[in-house]
Order: sequence, then C-alpha cells, then structure tokens
Amino acid sequence: MQNLDNPSLADIQALCLLIIHEWGNRNAVRAYVYLGQASRMAQMYRIIAVHQNRGDPDQFIKDESFRRTLWLIYVLDCFLTSSPGRQPAVSHHDIKDVPLPCPDMSYNFGTPVYVRTLAGGPPPALPDPSTPMTEVGEFGHIVMATQAWRNVIEMLTTVTSATFSEEECASLEAGIEAVRSSLPMHFMDKPGHINLHITMGSGYTYAMLHCLLHCATIMVNRRRLLHLVTTDGFNHETWRIVPHVHLQTVDRVFAAAHSVVSLLLALEANTDKDAVLNFPLVMLFSCFTACSTVAWFSLKGLTPGDVNETAESIVRDGMRFLQDGANIWILAVPWYRHLSVMNKVLRNGDRPPQRAQAEPAAPSIKDDTASQPDNNADPMDYERPQSANAQEHADGRGSEPPRKSGFTTINGGSAGASTPATASPPPGQQKSDSPAPSSSGQPAEPAPASGSDMTAAELCVAFERQLLELDDLAAFMGGGV
Repeated sequence: MQNLDNPSLADIQALCLLIIHEWGNRNAVRAYVYLGQASRMAQMYRIIAVHQNRGDPDQFIKDESFRRTLWLIYVLDCFLTSSPGRQPAVSHHDIKDVPLPCPDMSYNFGTPVYVRTLAGGPPPALPDPSTPMTEVGEFGHIVMATQAWRNVIEMLTTVTSATFSEEECASLEAGIEAVRSSLPMHFMDKPGHINLHITMGSGYTYAMLHCLLHCATIMVNRRRLLHLVTTDGFNHETWRIVPHVHLQTVDRVFAAAHSVVSLLLALEANTDKDAVLNFPLVMLFSCFTACSTVAWFSLKGLTPGDVNETAESIVRDGMRFLQDGANIWILAVPWYRHLSVMNKVLRNGDRPPQRAQAEPAAPSIKDDTASQPDNNADPMDYERPQSANAQEHADGRGSEPPRKSGFTTINGGSAGASTPATASPPPGQQKSDSPAPSSSGQPAEPAPASGSDMTAAELCVAFERQLLELDDLAAFMGGGV
C-alpha cells in the first residue's frame, strides 16, 4: 500500500501473482478485487513512465516488460470475468494501441522490434508505414488465443434458447481457426511438436496455447449440441440411425478432447520423476471441460459404440490430472469430484443404445489415445437429494459454504454464494443438480452412499442444467459472486 502513489512494475507483477494465488484457492472475490487494483496501478504506471527515462538505452526492455505485464492483466481479466455481472477491469481503450508481446529472443536480447496490435493494426510507435514489423511473439499468441476463448465465453453468457444462433457459433469457430492459421509453422498443432517444444523449454507455452484453442472449440460445439438435446422434438432414435451434420460436431469435440489430454500426457511423460507436476489452472480447466463433455456425449448416447473405450480412456486420464491438480489448487477439487461421479456412471455402462455407424471411427481418436493406469479405481459413491443430515455433511469443509448432500451445482456451492474463504451462503433454497463435490483442499474422497446410484439419464439431465445455468464457468472462477 505504501507504493500506491507511485506504483512500480514489480508491485504490479507481484499483485498478478497474488491474483493467481487467490484464484487458485477459490477466493474469487479477493482475486477479482486485486485484479481491478492491478489494472488501475498499470494505468497509473503507464502515465508516469511516459515522462521518465526516455533516453535510457534499455528503454525497449522496460517498455516491453510493461506491455507483457499489461497483457497478463488482460488475460487474467478474460478469465476472472467469465460470468454475468463481472465487469472487465481492462477496457478496449486500455489495449487498443498496445503492441502484442514480441518474440522472446528479441525481448531477452533487448533488440527493438515493432509488433502489430491485437486488432491487427500497426503500433503507434511505428516510424513510417514502410518500417518492417516482426511476427507476434510466443506470449502474444496466447493473448490471441485468450481473446478467441473469451469470445466464446461471451456467447455462452448471453445466449438463451430463444436467441441461440448457429451463425454465431460458426463465426466463433472461424475466429478460433483464424488464430490457428496465424500461428508460425513451429507453433502449429501437429503430432510430435509438443515433444520438440518440451526439448526446447517451451512445452508449457505450446500446451497452454493449444489448450485454450481446444477448450474454446469444445465449448462452442458443446453449446450447439446442448441446444439440440434441450429443444423440444429431440429424438434419440433419429440420432442413432440417421447421419446428419451434428455427427461432425461430436467428432470435432472428441478430436479436441483427445488433443488436450495428449498435451498433458506429453508434459507428464517428460517431467522429472522427483518434480511436482503443476499444470496451470486454465490447462486443468480445459482438461475438465474436455473430459466432462466426452463423458456426457457417451452417457447421452451421442457417440458410436466403438468409441466408448476411447471416452473412458480420456476421462480416466483426465481424472488423474485433476486429482493431482487438486493437491495444489483448491479450485480444482470440485472439478475432480464432479468428473469422478461422471466416470463412475460411465464405467457402470449405464448408457442408452449407441447410434448405428456404418463407417469406422477415426483412428486418430481411438487408436492414438495413450492412456495411463487408473489411479482412482475405487468407486465413487454419492447420494440422491435428501434433506436429512445436511448440516452434518456440511461440517469440516473449511472455507467452502455449507450445502445439502446429494446433487449440487458443479462449483460446489449454491447460487449467489460469496467467496468460500470469507463468507457463508445466504439462507434459502439451494440448487440440487449435480454430484456433491468437496473443497477441503485435499483430493476428493468417496461420499457415503445412501440409496441407489445415479443413472446415466439422471446425470445427463443434471449436467445439461448445469451448462445452461453456467455452473461450469462459476466453478472456473471459484464459485464467488
């Protein structure tokens, strides 16, 4: 607080680390408030720095350091405002004239270069139109992927069943593909590229970039099918027997989900055995989105029967990553618990008859899936909704708001709950639509069983309601306001 009158770049960067820490610990309101503070400090730093050190030989490095910090705030802002009511801390005016991050080589060696803005225009500092501009840097591609991801989120948070537009989905997919096509050859999503990047030390950068793009692809295509299955007149018999355009949508989701899990598997395989594997939150959420969507497709009967083994393999690998992530990030605990229940129902084989499929499944999805041993083979028991002993189950959950046992929202709390570490939920009826996760800070443990297990149909109905109510996005931000 002592440096608020004259914020330094180090102060702003330290605040960004604090934002990530609070976010990962499910302190959603704290992270959001710190985000606003970091944005305001960056604006003040920008004004003050304009009048200082203009003749410094290291001015390019200082300017680029600020630009990268501002783009980090923008990325965090895209993530932490992924819910209605969360106003962005970074406006379009704040970034419209800011060049994207330059290549790391130019930054590390202090070589001045000119890079385009996020909108594609030349930077204001470009001496004249004939001055050559360099390509966007590694971090710059992540910024562009984040913008494409955020555009999908804006559609999800504003569209309704009445306003759903296939044209808007097609436009969003075109935006995602535009980012992919703009990548340099060594950043293209091709087999084996992740291993080369791991060798060069840029494996996490490459994986983060493509996890964002694959997650966006999954979410926009999942919303397509969600609209289809929740619209009156949806017929499973027609889906199973008659090929139609939505089969390609399922294939695209499976391909993207396979790619997400494969990226994480490659990073895991190249991690030192004594090192602690710590995936960024966005990569873990991409994994959860991929695996839960694949499980839903399989349980709903939207996939051919010969890919069920692939679906179970993808979900099983995702379970391991989320379980390990829950040991580090409290935010990931509800994701793991939710996927655990989906995995149990999936392994029970309680799913509708699969649609007829004349042609074989694509080998890139089934044959190339590298699965790992199931480290969570014990069954996950859960309860049907009931009113008895609700307070008993709420005890011992640390910072998480108490809730009823049985099905709750995916984010582990009730609608309108405040930040878990700072407040208790308001009185009133809680939603009860998904398996109850636990957020004690440790990997999930089986809940005591009472009554029969959940069926695939019941789980699909609950999951679809969660998606319509944006519970997955609330869980991504920490379940706060």
